[in-house]
Amino acid sequence: MGKDTKEQILLAAVSEFAANGYHDTTVRKIVERAGAKNLNAVVYYYDGKEGLYKAVLNFMFCEAEKFKENESVKNFDSLSVEEKLASMIHFLVKAYYSTETQLDRDLFNIFIKEAMNPTPFLKEMVERHLRPGKDFLCSLLREYLGPDTPQKIIEDCEYSISAQILYGALGWNIISRISPDHPHFSDSIDNLSDHIVKFTLNGLKGYKETA
Repeated sequence: MGKDTKEQILLAAVSEFAANGYHDTTVRKIVERAGAKNLNAVVYYYDGKEGLYKAVLNFMFCEAEKFKENESVKNFDSLSVEEKLASMIHFLVKAYYSTETQLDRDLFNIFIKEAMNPTPFLKEMVERHLRPGKDFLCSLLREYLGPDTPQKIIEDCEYSISAQILYGALGWNIISRISPDHPHFSDSIDNLSDHIVKFTLNGLKGYKETA
């Protein structure tokens, strides 16, 4: 990403929102961190604090796309449905837990803050960025379980997969107290995704055989 004033403000906002949350972050602190000369720069480029925060949320979800595995995406249509489900799970786990850079860590913190204490802007971001992923996962589940599978079963299976992925992030404060020696899931991404894939595919197989 370049370092012009607009992008500097966006990256500064990521750092400030990650540290302080939406409500406790001030435009002045963002502008100071960005090295901009005028408070009106946020209004000029983003139409104010609300517009800047929405831009940060949009950036957060778009940045997650970098965790898609190029080869899997390139050959996705030729994969079996089981391989498609596995690829989708691997991508989602990486998108939620990869914190190799400070930017990744900041975006992760913004996501957690937004999930725990949502702003009025979350609904729009869910519809734009998260619902399409849920619908696609449901389409893969229908492909696997069969076209006559009731929608409630499809939705329940999608929930079970997403819950496995999200619990480590949203429930870490509980997990770390129940199992204080458990490593954070960001330190064991491959193990987590492999486990969820194995657990999911075996669960779906059993579900299909007993339906």
